[in-house]
Amino acid sequence: MSGMAPQSSVPYTPPPGSYGGPADAGMMGGPTGAGPGIINYNYAEFNYRYLDPKASGLKGAHTIGATLSVALFEPLYLKFGANWGSGQQGGGPGNADYDFASIQAGVGFHTQLISPKLQFVGEAGLIYASLRAQNSALSFSDGAIYARPGLRYALTDGIELNAGVTVSSADKYDSKLLDLGGYFRVMRRFDVGVGLDLGDATRGFRTNLRMRW
Repeated sequence: MSGMAPQSSVPYTPPPGSYGGPADAGMMGGPTGAGPGIINYNYAEFNYRYLDPKASGLKGAHTIGATLSVALFEPLYLKFGANWGSGQQGGGPGNADYDFASIQAGVGFHTQLISPKLQFVGEAGLIYASLRAQNSALSFSDGAIYARPGLRYALTDGIELNAGVTVSSADKYDSKLLDLGGYFRVMRRFDVGVGLDLGDATRGFRTNLRMRW
């Protein structure tokens, strides 16, 4: 019909550092539109984590945290993270609380395996963890270098599964940690995630909210 502009035939190209399939669907059946793929290296993430120290004098801690990943020129990216929380020392009610905090900064790279749906990631950097308790025997401050090889897999355009192993030079915190997790897209650029962390000094369960761009 006259007066109508022809539709563009140029296909959508996902941004660098992301895996993107067909155009993302809007939430609750809304309009569709292209967005960053579920496997992406530009994102901000907020999390709640229940941290369970294996030390007998400490109970579980409720922690909150944030992570920022920034893609550089392919295939590199930067990652920064921080967590803080508190728990109760063992021995019954009325005992003093303890505080736990950690920060980390690293650089990583990624490459596809077999297809863009399966990617290998490698990260290395610095991590600092601190625990302050009334019982000084349980307190510590520990700075370390770390390395983390891992895998990210796009099961579908809206579901990501991931796993990794972190090894570090830490003496009083996790020197080895296995992490398993998954993300589920709920909006064009937002995902919710769940995960499990199994370390030699702590165990943890986490939930995440991630925004991609």
